[in-house]
Amino acid sequence: MASGKSAVLRRIVNKDGHNNMRIDNVDGMVKLYLHDIWTTVVDMKWRYKLTLFACTFIMTWFIFGVIFYFTGMGNSDFEPGLSSNHTPCVLNVETLTGAFLFSLESQTAIGYGFRCISEERPLAIFTPVAQLVITGLAEIFVTGAFLAKLARPKKRFSE
Repeated sequence: MASGKSAVLRRIVNKDGHNNMRIDNVDGMVKLYLHDIWTTVVDMKWRYKLTLFACTFIMTWFIFGVIFYFTGMGNSDFEPGLSSNHTPCVLNVETLTGAFLFSLESQTAIGYGFRCISEERPLAIFTPVAQLVITGLAEIFVTGAFLAKLARPKKRFSE
């Protein structure tokens, strides 16, 4: 300090609690977030968490709607001129939109309008069971993330 200038000490955390550290350009940061998916989902901002919640439901409805649709295609349910003794996998589902709506009705348990499963097709019986188990687990995960975020203490300082 012979020059007369005082050395500036930089703090990691200021006296007011502000963090001076910034993490930029760290290799593998995305991998770290994906490695611990639970903490990542719990730490998300509310708008992203609500978007994840909505997308979880919409995607499962669509994915299982596609499965129902392909099951019907494999059973030749959509071909014109079917014989009168042909039993479709899901009655009154003739399009992907109808399969999507059937998937939505199955998962939300709002009851079936005029679409219903045929009891003669084992795959058509297994698919809603698998849908309810898989989506039940997804609902548990998302609801648990909501509750974990609500149960956390508030941050004392936010940037």
